[in-house]
Amino acid sequence: MAFLPLANVLHHKLRSVLSSLGIGIGICMLITLAGLTRGSLYEIADRWESVGADLILFARGWGEDATIRSGAGVSDKLARIMTERHKDIVDQAVPVFTWSMKLAGQDHMAAGVDPRQWQILTGGRTLSEGRLFDPDNRFAAWLEKRLLGGGGDENEVVDIRPAELSDPAHDGLELVIDSRLAKVGKFRVGQKVQTANHTWTITGIVPAGVMTRIFLPRRTAQFLFSGDIQKSTMIFIKLRAGVDVGPACERLSEATAQDVFPLDRYRSMLTSRWRVMFVYVDMVNAVALVIAFLFIMVTLYTMVLQRTREVAILKSCGASNAFIIWQVLAESLLLTGAGAAMGVALSFLAAWLIATLKPLLTVTITWQWIAAAVVVAAVGAAVAAVYPAWRATRVDMASVLTLE
Repeated sequence: MAFLPLANVLHHKLRSVLSSLGIGIGICMLITLAGLTRGSLYEIADRWESVGADLILFARGWGEDATIRSGAGVSDKLARIMTERHKDIVDQAVPVFTWSMKLAGQDHMAAGVDPRQWQILTGGRTLSEGRLFDPDNRFAAWLEKRLLGGGGDENEVVDIRPAELSDPAHDGLELVIDSRLAKVGKFRVGQKVQTANHTWTITGIVPAGVMTRIFLPRRTAQFLFSGDIQKSTMIFIKLRAGVDVGPACERLSEATAQDVFPLDRYRSMLTSRWRVMFVYVDMVNAVALVIAFLFIMVTLYTMVLQRTREVAILKSCGASNAFIIWQVLAESLLLTGAGAAMGVALSFLAAWLIATLKPLLTVTITWQWIAAAVVVAAVGAAVAAVYPAWRATRVDMASVLTLE
């Protein structure tokens, strides 16, 4: 008697497999979509947190949008002001100009930085191949002289052609990319690539995990994408040893009249900016799971209708309503348990497929989400079994056996 639910499941193999598969697809969606959205977003946050700085300065008023903004935002002079006037707390201030560039069929946030300050953004990581762009700072000096040298009419338009930017004497159109992008795009050192309406030369490859997948000279980014080589998107600030982050934020924010945040706040800003995406994914998962458990409920209800004779015989043998309810609930738990196992297995398969087909996306499957999926499956199984179990207890033993 104790094995009746298992016997019923094994007797109707195809129906049991399809019912479990319905649950498995819902569980797979829950784990995979949560792992994809949060994994990709947290991977970005992890890379930003690898920067060797303590604070970020953004233009005042950007707020949470600072995580997606690019282009000119704050004056480069602020970096010099902080290092000169607040040198008791500021060790380094690194202006960074960000812009979207497309490589390997996907848009990436590129970071323009001075080569002498590049290691702040990489957290001390060194190149695994090639060399750094504009290693002697020749291009920055040449462009500053052309645009800021003075001595001419202030209304004069300076015409710098692409050929001058890519002149080997300047090293202006050069990129350093991370190893993950290099692997996906099959890029190599010395290769020329077309992006952002220019032809660039890949001069180096840095290990994955750095702030952005693409780095270029800051002056190049400022000139090409904003036309103003005196403004950057943000400034990273490295404090001196022992300086408290909180008071330093307040002091520098007041002194510069800009927004200054601790670097470790970037993750919460990023997740808050994309919270609507999490709500959307959670709603999709909820709908998928409701449909899956409705399928289980219909299956169990059909089973009860088909087995009224068997239920009546059990009652005639002295089976109580509690025993009948347990049989239905146990069968629901068996089907859901098998479905949950299938769903977890399918989620790992889905993660592997995504990593194979879209290598730049990150799917992070955690045991917390697996545990959450199992709990949801157990609760759903119990809820789905309520009405079929109640219906089974309402079977009239006398009338059913008389008809038989």
